[in-house]
Amino acid sequence: MLPEEVYDVAQKKGMLHFFHANSLATSISLLKLNSLASRKHVESSGLAQTVQYTDDIDKSLGVWNDVFLDTVDIHRRASRRNNYGPILFVFDSKIILSASGVRITKTNPSKWQINTPIEQRYFTSIAELDTDWNAGNFDQMITLQTPNGAIPFDRNFLSVIIDDPATGDAPSKDYIAAEEEVSKLTNRTITRRQCTSWCKCKENYQSSWITSKMFSI
Repeated sequence: MLPEEVYDVAQKKGMLHFFHANSLATSISLLKLNSLASRKHVESSGLAQTVQYTDDIDKSLGVWNDVFLDTVDIHRRASRRNNYGPILFVFDSKIILSASGVRITKTNPSKWQINTPIEQRYFTSIAELDTDWNAGNFDQMITLQTPNGAIPFDRNFLSVIIDDPATGDAPSKDYIAAEEEVSKLTNRTITRRQCTSWCKCKENYQSSWITSKMFSI
């Protein structure tokens, strides 16, 4: 599907912003590249990125060089930490117009098999997308295709939101360190995430290995 066609459907559905969450280490690499880049592009550039359990299957499924976006802030929507990471990049939805191709998944690629038919992987027509694409469906991921797997950051890159695993009101050392590192590489507004009382993220971050993995450089 053409980016312009998908963008028109997104506007019709009120999708004004898209989101990309990642670990601190991977986010720093994206900022160094000044691009929203695929995992293949980051690897080829020799920069750090946090291992994901889907890496091997993503290569087999042909999505290793795709750029992924969500239609909502998953952390806020689900009231839990985003499993992809505590650093959230916020974009104007016009970012998809910078891609050469756009596909919207029907399910998360982690649920696919090698023989999963294309029509079960992706929406295959604008009519189908217009009917069944819903903001907030976490399975329905935006995948952007470009020749080199990277979309340069420009005015469509709006801001950064950083989780804080601290249970108190004062910023934690993890948040402070993350903000310092991110601020070295961008002039975008950086916000410390403020959660509702029923958000489970603080509870989620109590496992020390999660915090270490997601906030390490």
